[in-house]
Order: sequence, then structure tokens, then C-alpha cells
Amino acid sequence: MYKISEAAELIGVEKVDIFEKMITHKAILDPNIKKIEGVTYFEERGIAILKTLFFGTQSGEEKLTEEGAETIAPEKRVVKVRSKFERERDILYDKILILKHELVNLDDELSMKDDMLLSYQKKLIEDLDAISKLQTALSKKV
Repeated sequence: MYKISEAAELIGVEKVDIFEKMITHKAILDPNIKKIEGVTYFEERGIAILKTLFFGTQSGEEKLTEEGAETIAPEKRVVKVRSKFERERDILYDKILILKHELVNLDDELSMKDDMLLSYQKKLIEDLDAISKLQTALSKKV
């Protein structure tokens, strides 16, 4: 589990950006956040979701660092105003992306469980063969 500051450092973003994502994507992130003694911690899955939220739909142009923004002259800075529709659309695209990743993870887990079931069945058949051999040996002695 990671504190917000650790998560920000791990992902490479500011803590403020993480707080913003926690507000805008509350429904997705809340199940993966734990509060212990007033400190907010992200689980591994929460970190993966944050990475998807930050880097899944952003282009290289949209990811300006603080230093890069300061070096651009004020008159050349372009302020991009996004409508409510665009923000909601981006949030929905992020949710779709996260759900796709979760589906892939669930498919992997299912295939792993299928393999485990097959190996269990093989072991069970081997055990049943051993039991039947022991039963036939016991029945011959009696």
C-alpha cells in the first residue's frame, strides 16, 4: 500500500493531480483506497488505475511539466478550456479503458483457474486409480 505522496512519486505526477483524480473518479478509486489513522493509502490496483487515468488517454502535448510551462513565454501559453461534455467524455473513456484492463486481468485469472482445475482433475484421477488398485489388492487378500 502506498501513501498519496509515494503514489505521486511512483507515477511521476504531483500530489495535487492525484487529489483531483480522486475527486473526479471517486467511484472507481474509492474501493482501492484505505484510510488508516487519517492517512490515505492506495492499494496496488488503485495505483494501476491511477496510471491508466494519467497516461491512458493523454497525448505527449498535454503532458507539460511545471518547468516546461514556466519556460514558455506568457503570451505564447495557450489555455485550453474544455467543456463539461468533453470532461465527462474523457472520464467515460478512462472508465472504459480501466474496465478493458480489468476484463483482461479477469480472463487471465480464469485461464489460470482452468489450468488449476485440470491439474486437480488429473491428480484426482491418479488418486482414484491408486485407491482402486489398493481395493483390488485388499479384496484378493480377503
